[in-house]
Amino acid sequence: MKRSISPDPFSSTKSPKLVHHSPDDGGAEGNPYRLPFTLSDENLSCLPISQAREPPPIFNLDPNSVKDTQDRNKLYLAKAWDLLKPAIKIILDDDEYKKPGDVLCFTTIFRAVKRACLGDPRQSELVFNLVKHECEPHIAELIQSLENNCSGSDDPSVFLPHVYNRWLDFKRKMSLVSDVAMYQTLNGLTLWDVGQKLFHKQLSMAPQLQDQVITGILRLITDERLGKAANNTSDLLKNLMDMFRMQWQCTYVYKDPFLDSTSKFYAEEAEQVLQRSDISHYLKYVERTFLAEEEKCDKHYFFFSSSRSRLMKVLKSQLLEAHSSFLEEGFMLLMDESLIDDLRRMYRLFSMVDSEDYIDRILRAYILAKGEGARQEGSLQELHTSIDKIWHQCFGQDDLLDKTIRDCFEGFGLHVPGEFSDQLQWIDDDDDED
Repeated sequence: MKRSISPDPFSSTKSPKLVHHSPDDGGAEGNPYRLPFTLSDENLSCLPISQAREPPPIFNLDPNSVKDTQDRNKLYLAKAWDLLKPAIKIILDDDEYKKPGDVLCFTTIFRAVKRACLGDPRQSELVFNLVKHECEPHIAELIQSLENNCSGSDDPSVFLPHVYNRWLDFKRKMSLVSDVAMYQTLNGLTLWDVGQKLFHKQLSMAPQLQDQVITGILRLITDERLGKAANNTSDLLKNLMDMFRMQWQCTYVYKDPFLDSTSKFYAEEAEQVLQRSDISHYLKYVERTFLAEEEKCDKHYFFFSSSRSRLMKVLKSQLLEAHSSFLEEGFMLLMDESLIDDLRRMYRLFSMVDSEDYIDRILRAYILAKGEGARQEGSLQELHTSIDKIWHQCFGQDDLLDKTIRDCFEGFGLHVPGEFSDQLQWIDDDDDED
């Protein structure tokens, strides 16, 4: 089975006429290459690897044959590289294979690489090193081309799509290199992983380009948060972020700039929202923000998911802690008016950032502020009933808050029977018996 696949829409160069025979399918979907083959090789080249006629490996356990085995392995490796090297050049250069009288067939290359690496990790390492040596100059040239094309342009809408297209083209080519090399792995890494590491290495040697791409990504994220992003921004961001997925220097390369940008954005936006909001509206704004950022962590963007815990700390700092006095005053108002939905939302928000202790503190302050007057008026029981109802409906029957409520009211001389107190009494009785 042979199929012609249309060229990748993001590749600016003309695709060569190659035939891709993968181990699973003679014409892998999504592969734009077609390698030429002869009629005499047609039946074999279209078979999966498992069906291709291959002589069984011969194992010689004679100690005296070690040198012969080493020589044979060198020969196998040399033959495999004679086939693999021109195939890699075709893929990376988008070129035709024009050596007279020779044919490139994926199945033949698969078999040669498999035979060269069979049962010997050292041979696999040699193949990896040869492929790295062959690919690195091409990747260096790619980065240099991006530097030349992107220099002098500060508009992300101009240079980021160009970087995006070149990155997609690089991914396509390195994936095919990994395919043609029989999907070899070394220490859990594929040749695609190695290619991405080489890309990061070369990109780190072009700091101006790297900073320009990161800055452009952050501007797109800001536009998306403001609702100004174009329809294709999500796909553009995903692929651009993917460029840094295996970046070992990720903390200072993109994580710190991303979190600094996020902190600055929400500090400014929260101030604007507060100027036109009451406590109810502000809590709804914070909840929408938390949910939107969490969704991006879970479903969308690599930058978000890789920095999730630090991202939530930034949101907590800029949206909650920075406006604690406003939230405390708002809490008092919500408690006075028994606004169940807003109190439930407030507790939920602080729970999302593991800050239930904040609710505990302002609840204690509220009870102490209201309790003395209620005791003098003889309405301490009514106050407790109201707060206990809120605890059941809004605070998830949190044990910490339950204990705070009981301690505060018992401090005013009101006995508060219930499950929590009974449990403590039962423990005290057991201690007395012991």
